[in-house]
This record gives sequence, C-alpha cells and structure tokens, in this order.
Amino acid sequence: MVLGNSIACTTPVTEYVLTISSTEGGSVTTPGEGKYPYCEEQGDRVNLVATPDPGYLFAEWTGDVGTIADVNAATTTITVNGDYSIMANFIMANFVKQYDLTISSTACGYVDTPGEGIYSYAEDTVVNLVAIPHACCQFVKWTAAPEVTFGNESAAATSFTMPANHVTVTAHFEDVCPPTPPAMTPPCCFCFVYGLKISSTGGGSVTKPGEGVHPYNWGTMVHLVASPDAGHSFLYWSGDVGTIADIYDASTTITMNDWYIITANFDP
Repeated sequence: MVLGNSIACTTPVTEYVLTISSTEGGSVTTPGEGKYPYCEEQGDRVNLVATPDPGYLFAEWTGDVGTIADVNAATTTITVNGDYSIMANFIMANFVKQYDLTISSTACGYVDTPGEGIYSYAEDTVVNLVAIPHACCQFVKWTAAPEVTFGNESAAATSFTMPANHVTVTAHFEDVCPPTPPAMTPPCCFCFVYGLKISSTGGGSVTKPGEGVHPYNWGTMVHLVASPDAGHSFLYWSGDVGTIADIYDASTTITMNDWYIITANFDP
C-alpha cells in the first residue's frame, strides 16, 4: 500500500526509517527531505535526486552511505535495510578547482571555439573545439599533452574531456592551393572567391555566419551554427552539402571550394 513517499509494511515486520537532509546550497527533491518509513521485508530501493541551487554544485552523499549506489552522483539509489541517516552535500561553484587550458594555433588559421587564449575549466568538463583555416589553407590536426584525448584529432570540429592538469591545445594548419589553378605567375589562391547562400526553414535560423549570401575565398572553412526556436529542434542541413562536416550537427563547418546554396531545416 503506497502512503505518500513511503510504503507501509503489509505484514508485521520491522519498519526502517530513512532520514534525509542536505547542507546549504541545494536540497533533496526526490523523495524529499525528512523521515520516511520503509519495510525490511521488501529491502526497498529508493531513488535519490539532489538538486543544487544556482551558484552551487552537488559534492557527495554522506552518512549511512553503505548501500548508496554512487555517493558522488546527484541522481542515484539507496537500498534500505536498516535505519539510515544520509545527507546531500553541496559546494559553491567557485570552490571547484579549475585548471588552465591554453589554446593556440599555427599560422594559416585560428581557433573559433572557444577561441584562443587561456581558459579555466573544472576536471571532466567537455570542451568543444572548432578550428577555422584561412583561405588557401586547411586544418591538419590538434595536438596536446598525452593526458588529453580528442574525439578526433584530425577533425576541425571535435572535443575532449578536461584532465586534472593545466594543458595546452594547438590547432595545426598548412598552406594549400587549388588542385588545378589557372596559369598565372605566381598562382593566386585569393583570386578564387565563391558565394555561400544560407537560408532556413520555419522554426529557427542560422546565427553563424547569418543568413543571406556571403563571399569567401577558395578553401575557407566556414563555421555554421543553426539555432532552433523554442519548441523546435534542428534536423539537418540540405542543399550543396558535399563539404559540410556533419549535416546532422547544428554546429558544424563547410569548406568553400565552389558556389554553394544550403538550408538549415527545423522541426517542431
């Protein structure tokens, strides 16, 4: 028989009490805070959800945590086999140790996301990277210390998980020219200028580089960002998508080797 957040025992067996509390900076939203009776005969497994307030982070569960599945997870479970008292602990976000990430690039390109310079991230933060080559250049690879593992070191748009260390990440580029440039002395890559026409269906817009027609030199890698309106989601890029890195990714790139017309498609 269900009684609120507790379950009444159906036979005359021992009833255990689970007492839940929290420190400043958050609360236990499931099953809530207070005292709850549970049955010995059932060995009840109780869902726990700790929710931090703005400016705080969940730290850990403390107390009688022997049967908690993961004391470091804000969402976990506890199996009630006795009288337990547990507490959700929160800390201010700026108390979390931060590590420096230095981002740079070689000549012939730049890092668009998150940008170049020094940034601070907590351990295990997923950092997204987007490298953009200049005209007549192409991206080659990402390099960093051994503790950094890229999703794909050869992809201009990739990510990695921040280690517990200060690290430097570098984007590498190289000079290239069209495979069959016209006869000229010297060859002039910058003479190849192509237009990129961008539009979108209803339900969103292209916020980077924006909608309309944009001129780019040959070989330029353009960062595309499609932003859905409230109640909509991004579906895919359509049109001249042969050089788009991932047509199903709202944040991707297109390499300008010709005139292209592309559309961002959205859906409720």
